[in-house]
Amino acid sequence: MKILYLLTELAPGGAERVVLDLSSQLTERGHAVALAVLQGPPREKCIDAAFRSIGIPPFYAGMTKASFAGGLWKLKKLLRIWKPDIFHAHLMHPNLCSRLLNFGTGIPLVNTIHIAERRPGRELFFLMDGFSSSQCRAITAVSDAAARFHEEMAHLQKGTIRTIRNGCDPKPLLSPDERAACRMHWVGNICSKVIGCCGRLDPQKGFDLLFRLRRRIACMIPPGETWGLVVLGEGPQRELLEDMVRNEPEPRLLTVLPGFEPDAARKMDAFDAFVMPSRYEGYGLTLTEAMNFGLPIVYHPADSIPEIAADYRNGTAADFQDESRADETARKIVDAVSAPRCQRTVVFTNQQMADAYLNLYEELLHHD
Repeated sequence: MKILYLLTELAPGGAERVVLDLSSQLTERGHAVALAVLQGPPREKCIDAAFRSIGIPPFYAGMTKASFAGGLWKLKKLLRIWKPDIFHAHLMHPNLCSRLLNFGTGIPLVNTIHIAERRPGRELFFLMDGFSSSQCRAITAVSDAAARFHEEMAHLQKGTIRTIRNGCDPKPLLSPDERAACRMHWVGNICSKVIGCCGRLDPQKGFDLLFRLRRRIACMIPPGETWGLVVLGEGPQRELLEDMVRNEPEPRLLTVLPGFEPDAARKMDAFDAFVMPSRYEGYGLTLTEAMNFGLPIVYHPADSIPEIAADYRNGTAADFQDESRADETARKIVDAVSAPRCQRTVVFTNQQMADAYLNLYEELLHHD
């Protein structure tokens, strides 16, 4: 089977990692996979290099607002030359572009929703999405919450979108020396405990909500101890978060933003507790990665998060947006830091994800 995937960019984000894992699974099973990207080559090359390492050199259309038509023409040419059996787009812009590109080809088109898109000003997107949804043979979402939200916003009949969860395989545990090295790199040797987060520094992820709790958390740290607050990731909110740390220093809660780290999913094993304050989420891949280590977790119950964490006994919901419950939320984080780990929990493996998509592809091809 020949499958062509379409993404917006190859920044180190959740959807990009999922498509990489899915592509790896499919190529190992003998399927031919190609990847097209709307934008040009990324500044951070790790995802690009990972695709190349499994024999999939990305095709970059170099699309911008000024070169939209030219980018579409390049992708249309690729589609015509490569002639995939399945065309599968992921995320908002690729989904809409794929419907234009695929018009009249007869190739089964799959679109995947990766997020409950709650950013303001997306009314036109949902209008266009609902209007053109008939161009897809199948629409999937990475969680039930994302599926139902998208159906409502795009005025699609309930049940139109089927759920196929993202895969996430457990990473090997860090050795004691590796764990100590991670903590030393982040916070030196002065912190007895480390509160950890991982994700894009973006308003969606809610790290600013967590940073507003820093003073409350610091006041609850046991006497004589200093803790660390580590946020792994990069993004547009870096300056805001750094300003919050600089303007409100908390000596007993050393807060650091180490930036993007290629092996962040494994380095999470060096955390004592994991915090996820996201304002909205389509899935929550970093949450499942933390669950893979059995870490105590405190999360904001947004969209898919309660669904993913439903059977995880080491997770605690907290309202990061309600200022009147700030003390309660801070206390839950402090309590999580001292809580023991539980058994490593796997929500959905990469193999299960690949099986589910292959079943869908076969269903579409058989239907033809």
